[in-house]
Amino acid sequence: MQSRISTNTNLVAFSRDGKRTMDTLIPLYAKAGYKALDLNFCEMMNPSSVLNTDKASGYIEKLKEEKSEYGIEYIQAHAPYPMDYLSLSPEGRMKADDDILKAMEWASDLGIPHVVIHPVRGSIDDNIRYFSSLIEKQRKPIRIAIENMETRNEIWDAESLIRIAKALSPHAGICLDTGHANIAGEDIPRFIEKTGELLIGTHIADNNGKDDQHLLPGFGTIGWENVISALKSNYSGYLNYECMYFQRYLPSSLSSKVIDLSISIGQWLLSL
Repeated sequence: MQSRISTNTNLVAFSRDGKRTMDTLIPLYAKAGYKALDLNFCEMMNPSSVLNTDKASGYIEKLKEEKSEYGIEYIQAHAPYPMDYLSLSPEGRMKADDDILKAMEWASDLGIPHVVIHPVRGSIDDNIRYFSSLIEKQRKPIRIAIENMETRNEIWDAESLIRIAKALSPHAGICLDTGHANIAGEDIPRFIEKTGELLIGTHIADNNGKDDQHLLPGFGTIGWENVISALKSNYSGYLNYECMYFQRYLPSSLSSKVIDLSISIGQWLLSL
């Protein structure tokens, strides 16, 4: 991991003043010292998002310009997701697929190596069929990072993710969401050891073990000393924050302080 700390663009997207889009936040992260970012295409889940309009191509061009202007790297992206894909109508599934395929294409255009996608609520075989279909339909090649979920009626454990990723090899890997793993009661260091070379991305967040609070590390119950030790031994990618609710009760005027705090916490993690 070396000094590789990154954040999803949603770190300070939510505040008591409202919600901000990732293109307006990238300058804040870059000026604070972030050199790598995870683009949050989950913005598409908001019906009023520019990504759902004919202005989307201009938005993507702005992201390209900011990447060049600030000398940053986009190391990961998060695709939008339906809440319960298999229960959707055929039309609903087509719309969900189209949104995800758009995000995959944009990520490829932006030089991003992989896109994080949630598994569907179903069996291992359901998920192999689902992801195989996305891979077949994708307009430009990009790898999928399948995320572990937090409840036992979803794909949450290392063994299931490994079976799915191996069935889709070399087109898929695994994204560890530490917050989800904590809620599911997963042994996070063991999860990291099991997934090994299939682990290609992370969502680093803390919580109380019950709710998906998306807190910065140290504000919840995760034992980061053991988690970081396992990551250092088994993973060479970024420690990538997904802590979008951390600032939601604070004003946007405190965004720079929250970003600075996240960098300091990242330095602490890397020192463990």
